[in-house]
Amino acid sequence: MCKRLLFFALLVVLLDSCSFVKRIFHRTGSSYYSSSELKAIIKEAKKYKGVPYKTGGMDKRGMDCSGLLFTAYSSNDFSIPRVSSDQAKFGEDIRLKDVQLGDWVFFATGKVGLINHVGLVTKDRPAISFIHASTTYGVREDLLYQKFWLDRIVKIIRPYKN
Repeated sequence: MCKRLLFFALLVVLLDSCSFVKRIFHRTGSSYYSSSELKAIIKEAKKYKGVPYKTGGMDKRGMDCSGLLFTAYSSNDFSIPRVSSDQAKFGEDIRLKDVQLGDWVFFATGKVGLINHVGLVTKDRPAISFIHASTTYGVREDLLYQKFWLDRIVKIIRPYKN
């Protein structure tokens, strides 16, 4: 019986290993981007405004939402995961009322609860806006407090500096 409990505990730890490791090594208040780093990342992301949506795209010919974040960070010599499901595990969970410049907002625009879209917060007060790659309109900024977006938020994170 003890062996089964130990096995079950190890299985749970393994299944949650990514977030478990992050909780150990990335304590609250450590390893986050500075204000100047975030401004440079946001400036880079805004260079892609108007670029059409393209699944898997990461340049001016076409870009998807996670590719926009990946490119903006890479252009500033920072390494982040490429796809939104992995990006969603790359930071500390933040409540909507605590959103700041540079936080990442994850949405489920298809199946309920399934993350398939991400945006980067570009303005935090008084009206929160975020930049993202819309499948219909390409790279653009939108207000977070629009009903469409508010109804689809799955989580918000403050990304870890890698």
